Amino acid sequence: MGAAADKGEPSRAEAAEWLLRLQAAPEDLALRQDFETWLAGDESRPRAWRSVQRVWGLSGGLPAPPEDTGAVAPPPRARIKGWRVLGVALAALAAFYLAPIIALQWEADYTTSVGELRDVTLEDGSLIHLDAGSAIAVNYGATRREVSLLAGRAFFEVVPGADRPFVVRADDVTVTVTGTAFEVRAAADGLAVSVRSGTVEVEADRDGRPARRLTAGERLAIDRHSRKVEQARIAPEDVASWREGRLVVDGVSLAEVVEELGRHHRGFIVIRDPALAARRVTGVFDLRHPVDALDAIARSQRASITQITSHLLLLAPAPGS
Repeated sequence: MGAAADKGEPSRAEAAEWLLRLQAAPEDLALRQDFETWLAGDESRPRAWRSVQRVWGLSGGLPAPPEDTGAVAPPPRARIKGWRVLGVALAALAAFYLAPIIALQWEADYTTSVGELRDVTLEDGSLIHLDAGSAIAVNYGATRREVSLLAGRAFFEVVPGADRPFVVRADDVTVTVTGTAFEVRAAADGLAVSVRSGTVEVEADRDGRPARRLTAGERLAIDRHSRKVEQARIAPEDVASWREGRLVVDGVSLAEVVEELGRHHRGFIVIRDPALAARRVTGVFDLRHPVDALDAIARSQRASITQITSHLLLLAPAPGS
């Protein structure tokens, strides 16, 4: 290993240490000044800092370091070795997050990236509008038209065909129609079907319950963990409002709202407090400016936003809230 590589290794270890120190004390101006001084002290440090930032962003962040217990700091060589281990852990976390994305790309016929909307016209003239961060697989046969929603959400405008039903599958939920306009959303917390026009039948394969029929202005949500089913009314014009750059929510969890905003934000948004994630949000937000929308939500929920890197935002309860 040459001299340049030897020099870069401690720089990366130091950069990782600075990252966690800054995360633990984001409002410490003196610490920030010390960091800027360190960054300017050697030409290898900016490169090391960018490298650590990239891995951190891919990993989605790590828990804050433990509080000082008064223990004696380890010697420099041991500390460098420890941060080498951290680097390996970060790389493993990055692989953990990227592997499902790669698998999804392999399985899907159509995908969208962050902030991208896409319209897909199928062979029978039916239209599928994909939200950002979504993926579908299409399987058309002689007697059945089937689309699998692999991730995200989509709005379907189906050409009628009584002898050739149109079926959308999302996990173990099946939505069957002959001709209608509706939305299906697959998220971490559950699945939801909302109807703008026409009629659909929704069936959860492993619940053993009869299929539910939904008509225009109805929404059915199934909790992924409890399997609880909720049916509610929704204004037909608000179905798939994301196509117009609007996120319309009524009493949904902050975690769900952050997941939706995350489809339009090039980075990670992490909620560090479970109680905060469970708070309910109602409002209309601009998906074209997700960070501004998040700021408005944070103020309404007495929360604060900390920017760790340009790709990582942390949402936490405001001090004293």
